[in-house]
Amino acid sequence: MTGKIDITELLKKCVQCGSCILICPIYRATGQEVFSPRGKLYYLKLKDALPEKFDDGELAKDYASTIFTCAFCGRCVETCSSEVKLTDIFREQRKDTVKLFPKLMQIEENINDEMNVYGLDNEMRSESWTMELEDDFPDIEDKIYSKGKTSDIVFFVGCLMSFRSRHTNVLKSIFKVMKYIDEDYLVLGGEEFCCGHPLDLLGKVEEADELRAHNTEVFNKIKAKTIVTDCPGCLEALRDHHKIDSSVRILHLTEYFDEKIDSVPKKLNIKLKYHDPCELFRNNKVIQAPRNLMKKIGIEVIEMEPSCCGGGGMLRVTNNEIAQDIIDQRIVKEKLKEEDICVVTCCPSCLEQFEQSGITTWDIVEHLAQAISTEEEK
Repeated sequence: MTGKIDITELLKKCVQCGSCILICPIYRATGQEVFSPRGKLYYLKLKDALPEKFDDGELAKDYASTIFTCAFCGRCVETCSSEVKLTDIFREQRKDTVKLFPKLMQIEENINDEMNVYGLDNEMRSESWTMELEDDFPDIEDKIYSKGKTSDIVFFVGCLMSFRSRHTNVLKSIFKVMKYIDEDYLVLGGEEFCCGHPLDLLGKVEEADELRAHNTEVFNKIKAKTIVTDCPGCLEALRDHHKIDSSVRILHLTEYFDEKIDSVPKKLNIKLKYHDPCELFRNNKVIQAPRNLMKKIGIEVIEMEPSCCGGGGMLRVTNNEIAQDIIDQRIVKEKLKEEDICVVTCCPSCLEQFEQSGITTWDIVEHLAQAISTEEEK
């Protein structure tokens, strides 16, 4: 936990050079320095010097608005020559001000009550998509964990992919590839609790750790040797915050399939613009595996600026207008509506952010599933 001395040392370390401002997607969208990393740090300096002024009132609200207007893309950390980990401080600072945001409080309540961000019966995690996919995978129910089942491989689905219908086709593609590589695996179903990443973004670390303790216990019961997920936020939570034995490998789906697949029956020979999810490549350093996989399946990658889509950090909840401005600017900069080239990514949140703005977007695994399909399956 970050205390006063840590903040004081941070303020000494930051030289206020402003190198973080122009690359900040929030600043690009708003043009207001108050929302930039340096602007947030200025508020932090005031709060450190005059804490009593931030106990309540308009100043406290303004500060909370500033701290929560952040996509946690990590570009400020990446570019900081003083190596100041600003996002760690912003995350910790959110803890005391989340109460000012009813929608965030509802998400916290949902997770605490039902172990998922939507507040739905957690047993529904697998029910909706298993019903949709049972014609394609008659044995899909056998892949859902129940007491006594073990497997070397666990696929951690995550809240977003479990409950939102857009991702059913992504799940179908994942299971198809798993079948192709003849891999035995389990998903946790109702025994999968939220990874805790949303609570981390609210500064609620202790509550998140309770969820992780449950997940870790289930992993141990399954005797998992490898845990894979398609969600970069879940990946970060599994790698950095779950107390999983170091012998267990934790991989993003692209890393796993890149290891397992050397070639495909039919290359696609298409061009796509690739969006690097911030939490995947910047926070978790998964850079090459998605590109390796796309090359293997015949995708010519057109690189885009490694910039945020606006879909992270709870920004869509706290300030959807700015989140939309960020994706709109990205669409214009990359000419996504002018050029007849679709976007490909490997993050459920990023995929939704692009699609909801009218951009045809695919998960890499959806194309991988096409590349391994036989003519009879098409």
